[in-house]
Parts: sequence; structure tokens; C-alpha cells
Amino acid sequence: VSLKSEHLYKHHFIENYVSENGTDPMTGEGPMEEDLIPIKTSKPSSASPCPATLTSILVILHTLQNEWDALILERYLPRTQ
Repeated sequence: VSLKSEHLYKHHFIENYVSENGTDPMTGEGPMEEDLIPIKTSKPSSASPCPATLTSILVILHTLQNEWDALILERYLPRTQ
């Protein structure tokens, strides 16, 4: 994270940019190396991959249609009550 521009940069990309230019890519202001703060994150939890059944465009469209129908039904039912 840059303190000057408050933008988040990928570590190796910003290192390359700073070594070539020495400025903040967003503001263009001078020495940037001391303005970078590393961010430590925990390892991402392993999310379950998409089921193999959702690999077809037709299946994805059918799934989206079902979700849309459920959403519309959910919004319609309170109005009728």
C-alpha cells in the first residue's frame, strides 16, 4: 500500500516501477520506497471448486434462470401478503 496515493499494488510490479522511475505511479510524486507499507494476509481458505456440472453454458444459463425465478418469487410473495 502506498501512503501517498493510498493505492494497493502487487509487490513485484511496484518494485519494478519504483526501480525504473522512483515515483508513485498514481501521483507522480518523488521518492516512493519509504512510502510503501507491506500488507500481511493469512493464507486464503481453500474454496471448493465449481461443480463439474456447471461447466456447460446451457447448465449455467439454467442455473441463472432458476436463481432469477427464486429472486422474483421472493420479492413477489411479500407484496401479495
